[in-house]
Amino acid sequence: MKTVNTYPAEKKSVQSRAISFDKMEAIACGVQARLEESTGYSKKVTDETINAARALGVTNTEIERWANYRFSKMAHEMERLKEIKSLLYKAYDRRLRTAIKSAHA
Repeated sequence: MKTVNTYPAEKKSVQSRAISFDKMEAIACGVQARLEESTGYSKKVTDETINAARALGVTNTEIERWANYRFSKMAHEMERLKEIKSLLYKAYDRRLRTAIKSAHA
């Protein structure tokens, strides 16, 4: 009696799901980059945090130190997001641009 080995098909299905997951994660990073460019969300969060810290009596020296750290971190993140967006456009070009435009409409 010959047994049927279903492992390769199961393995392929798991690999396929992992690839789909990775693609969706990459697309999410591209969307995040696009939203950050258009809304300036991180800057707004930083500004509100500084206002709250001042209201709580945090010294200007501490606020400046934190703000410098935060802006440095944001600059690094923006560069990373621009790179991801560029890679996505190279990989998916027209389909991705159309999808993003549709999502904003």
